[in-house]
Amino acid sequence: MRPAASPRVVWLGLAVPLAIGAAVLAQLVAGAAGVLVVVTLCFALALALRLDSPAERELVRRIADAALLALPGALVLVFAFNGGGFFPEAPAVAAVGLALVLIVRTLVARDPFEGFGRLVGVVVAALGLYAGWCLLSLTWSHAPGRAFVESDRALFYVLVLVLFGSIGRDRGRIGWVVRGLVAAIAGICVCALITRTLPHVWPITPNIVNNRLSFPITYWNSLGLLAALGSVLALHLTSSLREPPWVRVIAAVTIPLMATTLLFTYSRGAIAAGLIGVVLYLLLGRPRGLVTGLLAVVPPTTIALITAYRANLLATRTPTTPAAVAQGHHVAAVLAGCLVGAAVLRVLCLPLDSRLDAWRPSAGARRAARVAIAGTAVAAVCALLVAGAPHWVDNQYHRFLSTRPPEGNSLDTRTRLTDPSNNGRLANWKVALHEFRASKLHGEGAGTYALAWAIHRPAAYASNQVVNAHSLYIENLSDLGIVGFGLIVVLLGTIVYGIAARIRGPGRSLWAALLAVTVAWAFEAGLDWQWQMPVVTVVVLSLGALALARPARPESDVRRPGTGTRVLLAGLFALAAVMPLLVGISQAHLDDAVSSFQAENCRSAEASAHSSLSALGFRPEPYEVLGYCALQDGQPAAGVADFRKAVAHDPDNWRYRYGLAVARAAAGQDPRPDLRRAELLGPYQVLPADAAELFLGGGPRLWRERAPRAPLPDELTS
Repeated sequence: MRPAASPRVVWLGLAVPLAIGAAVLAQLVAGAAGVLVVVTLCFALALALRLDSPAERELVRRIADAALLALPGALVLVFAFNGGGFFPEAPAVAAVGLALVLIVRTLVARDPFEGFGRLVGVVVAALGLYAGWCLLSLTWSHAPGRAFVESDRALFYVLVLVLFGSIGRDRGRIGWVVRGLVAAIAGICVCALITRTLPHVWPITPNIVNNRLSFPITYWNSLGLLAALGSVLALHLTSSLREPPWVRVIAAVTIPLMATTLLFTYSRGAIAAGLIGVVLYLLLGRPRGLVTGLLAVVPPTTIALITAYRANLLATRTPTTPAAVAQGHHVAAVLAGCLVGAAVLRVLCLPLDSRLDAWRPSAGARRAARVAIAGTAVAAVCALLVAGAPHWVDNQYHRFLSTRPPEGNSLDTRTRLTDPSNNGRLANWKVALHEFRASKLHGEGAGTYALAWAIHRPAAYASNQVVNAHSLYIENLSDLGIVGFGLIVVLLGTIVYGIAARIRGPGRSLWAALLAVTVAWAFEAGLDWQWQMPVVTVVVLSLGALALARPARPESDVRRPGTGTRVLLAGLFALAAVMPLLVGISQAHLDDAVSSFQAENCRSAEASAHSSLSALGFRPEPYEVLGYCALQDGQPAAGVADFRKAVAHDPDNWRYRYGLAVARAAAGQDPRPDLRRAELLGPYQVLPADAAELFLGGGPRLWRERAPRAPLPDELTS
């Protein structure tokens, strides 16, 4: 058998990951997991190179393929227990890992990019240009550090598309990815439900919105969407007769579990997205095992949902009182019974699956079925019209336009499920569109929406600290203008088109499931900040890339790139790892600096802040830590210098203006001009207003005396 690569290429394949791993080991103390991944990859590669037998090499190849197909589920699990991937370090570390995988795959795989075709090229180009546009926005943004972090997240998504788009399309391979994703999501839902129904088994720190289930992701809407996407994929697995019987049974068990998790998040958008996904799958997929799948799933899921909904004390801000715990135990017992019931029902339906698989309806039966479906649809529409559906829809629309929060938000969260009010979304969108009108072509810069909200939010939302615009599409108009918005539309439109084009061919139910998941995510991304949550976005992008890839080639048609091509591509992936490596190092040290500052260890905080700046010198956050440490060390002049640098890197952020004012007061300088500027940048923030009263009147002596009494921002105290 012809070797996959020459020895020179092989040694390069070892050298590049080892070099990156050494950099991580030397500079990133918190990156032990990343170093372990690098060492494991290099060890596996070295082992594969020592195998002389073709059978042994084939075994290693199969193991590598299995690990690659399990990677989406593994990423979902890792992100779920790391804040959903929202904070910069998690996607940065994941991006470095994917770059390493791509380097090794490029150098040693027989046909490392067999899946690359026109559609994969379009989505990779669209998202690559989007990442580049985010990075380019630091040239006109007043907060370049934010643009760099946003572009790093987009680069991670590009690597996801490249890696999974390089795999030759095969329904068997995609099926294994779907199974891995369902297993990962089900595991996350188990952990989430234990914290809500059995809090003594797994106690957790109360969330800021404790009446809505959010553990482990920490954001209820993302947990709800993840459960919704998992439910659609599990419905496909339990209904597809192409799946082995054991997969159909296990998939049926996961649906009541994920549906109950979705309910406890009380996320209206995620529930709507789940319903959209299920309806799309039913209409387009029509798998042969749909009847038996629904027979096994619907009764236990309904019972579980009714029981969970009736547990009213679990929908309050105190779900761990003795009475609430008793309700949780009841829900857990009923849910366990429903899981067993779903398994039993699905096993009992397996013999019927064989008959359904062998049954082939006649042309007349198919026509009659279509007529019956059409007649049912017409009858349903007529019934809705007679029942006053248009008036109800109009009423719900006007209630959505209401700016009041959902009813029962502080008492019984269940009432929000029937309240269509927008919960402040319209205010978020209006601020974003205000920014878009000011700069329609390129926007204000990636990641700057939070600053715009702090300045322009309505008085009714004075206490709402919003970071994102709660809409992928509108926020891109605000931050990146028409260009950024257009690239996102091209990305998602191509994925939807590519999957939809395959539905008429073989494997209709699989493609329908992938399309349903993509549309459900795209819908919810228009209502929330799911783009900033890789835990759900990686599901859609990995499945989309696999679906758009070219078909897998037979062994006789394998194309082995030359050594020069492999080296060039591996070098490009090594370069792609530089940005996330810098972001990961900077963020890890920044987190250490904040933790040390909160522990009142300024010496350690200062060292970590300087290390963060050595990786990315234009981030303002480390200068803020250095500034407050300087004040605690009795060096107000140094504090003024540090806060000036923070302001220079993010001049429209009230926090750094406020810190500069406090530092000036400690140095005996007039803090009032900077406080006035801070109040303009954060008109509804408490700290600048309180400090203005604290430093009202007086002179240098009074300012020095009162400076230590100025409170710190919440980000540095909690």
